[in-house]
Amino acid sequence: MAFGNTFGAGARRRVVVRIQWGVPQTQASQGTNSIPLLTSQTVLDDPNVPIAVRVIDQADLNVHRHDFMELVVVLDGSGEHVLDDDRFPIFAGDVFVIDENHRHGYRNAHEMRIANILFDEKVLLARDESLALLAGYQALFHLEPVARRKLSFAGKLHLPSESRLFTEQRVFSLQSELAGKREGYRAAAVSLLVEMIVHLCRLYTAGDSAAQKNLLDIGRVVGYLETHYAESIELDGLTELVAMSGRTLMRRFGEATGTTPMQYLLRLRIDRAATLLKTTSMSITEIAGTVGFHDSNYFTRQFRRIMETSPRRWRRTAVSGP
Repeated sequence: MAFGNTFGAGARRRVVVRIQWGVPQTQASQGTNSIPLLTSQTVLDDPNVPIAVRVIDQADLNVHRHDFMELVVVLDGSGEHVLDDDRFPIFAGDVFVIDENHRHGYRNAHEMRIANILFDEKVLLARDESLALLAGYQALFHLEPVARRKLSFAGKLHLPSESRLFTEQRVFSLQSELAGKREGYRAAAVSLLVEMIVHLCRLYTAGDSAAQKNLLDIGRVVGYLETHYAESIELDGLTELVAMSGRTLMRRFGEATGTTPMQYLLRLRIDRAATLLKTTSMSITEIAGTVGFHDSNYFTRQFRRIMETSPRRWRRTAVSGP
């Protein structure tokens, strides 16, 4: 897990702007120069609705990587999903997420048909930030991908039979809207994607596996931090939220995110401050108080440590450009 300089983007989305989920940069960068990179500019070619759907009768697919999020629904058959240096068996009804910059592909496909829903998460969450507050969203879209190796894919979502038809119908309706480009297709496409994501998050929340329940607990903590980041938050309050000891919460939160709850909160506050520096004329002292810092000098020190520049200089660069 690495926290990159994604803070500097100044986007309005919350969780994923700040935290570069996935393998550490030192791992992610190794051996990737020769791996094809698919970019959002070429794959998500409509800037007003950065969503694409690919339904593929999946033969083996060479390893590649991309700078957008990919939601995978296995519609039929079976195979192996190659992710970085691991391989995981997949079957009809499996649903999982590939986040940015992971090397992945498919091997040993047997009559496998998959739906790839590709989208720019920051744009989606800018339109509806409430998604990021769902424990199921945090668990399925961010925590499970990070914990996949440790959990041996036990945290994935597997659709019950009655939900497969619903999900497949939404996939093809979304594909039809994007292809037909009829009046209102942008709004319809976003609505269909959000409806499908909420449906999948609810299914994940209702899951009964130990791995899913653990990730959901951490998802609830993340959602709470997202909602209450400007308030005074102590570890004891977070432990009460999920009914576990401080030691257990620290361990499980670290396994799922690669950091501690308090460090997560600090970076969350800094990210929000970076957005306010770019988009408002509030003073640095006002911004510090707004995002939960009681001491503006402490805020400035932490901002400089994380952003590698001062708040004043960051604002000047963000507003006027380098």
